[in-house]
Amino acid sequence: MEPAERELWVETVLPDGPALRGVIDRLDVAPDGAIRVVDYKTGKSPNPRYEAGALFQMRFYAVVLRRNRGEVPRMLQLVYLGDGRLIRHQPTGAELDATEQKIRAIWSSIERSALTGDWQPRTSKLCDWCAHQAVCPAFGGTPPELSAADVVRAIGVTPATG
Repeated sequence: MEPAERELWVETVLPDGPALRGVIDRLDVAPDGAIRVVDYKTGKSPNPRYEAGALFQMRFYAVVLRRNRGEVPRMLQLVYLGDGRLIRHQPTGAELDATEQKIRAIWSSIERSALTGDWQPRTSKLCDWCAHQAVCPAFGGTPPELSAADVVRAIGVTPATG
């Protein structure tokens, strides 16, 4: 299949939710109209236990495409250039509905944190590489205060003042 699009900018706004934006590395369209979303990763493929996390980005793109084009992509494909492995997944409408609900839940959590100033860090092995440990509560740091203007710019809502 030849790519129909490369580095395709996609965007939609969920009703009563956030704007979703991204760049799809490659979009293939078969002669029958079926859509395949392809994303290239420069590293090695994840352990099978972590494939679901890797596929979340692909389901995110599928949610946006379904909203824009009115159809569920037939195939989501991750191409790992580091080891040549392909991960393929055929999403369903129900799965994309669940992904959209997860996106809404993530956005609600971001809004709540922005409005309250309460950001709960989640530590992982990646913390060893992070340049923000000095301001991270997980490492005894204090994050900088967000101004009301910063909150409005980030989430479009003015925080209540106490």
